[in-house]
Amino acid sequence: MKPGILNRLFTSLKSNHQSNQKKGVYGYMWWTAVKIVLIYAVTVIPLILILKRYVDLGSVFTFITTNFTDPFVLIVFLVSETLLGMIPPDFFVIWAGKFNTPMIFLVLLGVLSYVGGILSYFIGSWLSKRKRIKEYSERALDKYIKMVRKWGGAFIVISALFPYSPFSMVVIAVSLLKYPFRYYLFFGLSRIIRFIIQGVFYLHILNLDKLLN
Repeated sequence: MKPGILNRLFTSLKSNHQSNQKKGVYGYMWWTAVKIVLIYAVTVIPLILILKRYVDLGSVFTFITTNFTDPFVLIVFLVSETLLGMIPPDFFVIWAGKFNTPMIFLVLLGVLSYVGGILSYFIGSWLSKRKRIKEYSERALDKYIKMVRKWGGAFIVISALFPYSPFSMVVIAVSLLKYPFRYYLFFGLSRIIRFIIQGVFYLHILNLDKLLN
């Protein structure tokens, strides 16, 4: 990469960093992370531990693998991630734990979610060309549109990383605003990181046998 390109990239990142500081982006990300940790501590972790004690997860995985092939599960996941996240990604993250090499499937889930976001972006582009549908979509996604206008790529990263964030809806809002596709491709990569982190987190919880004995 040429020095001039590196200098422009560094200048752009520095400018974005300063802008994010002024807008309070980092404070918002920190507070959101704290809230997510509290939600997991109070609801998700106890629920998983209870399910592990009283539900035979092995039988559940056997039922899934017997009735649904892995490609089918992955296709359903891609469709869900494209169409407003109809199915919570948590189920698919836990599903990845049935493999001997779950990390490969966690990365695959992240990539598929990233691809689903790209498809959502094109759905937003299609909606933006239809006046009535666009007006309705803008009203429905007004909250996310305002946040994208305020924080730009930082909000894409926030929605991509944190659970309980409607990533697909945010991407459609990004597209309706005609946010540059190349920037979305860059910031949206954080979606892959989210699945790896969440997957490792879940797998550790599922292996907390000492707490169950």
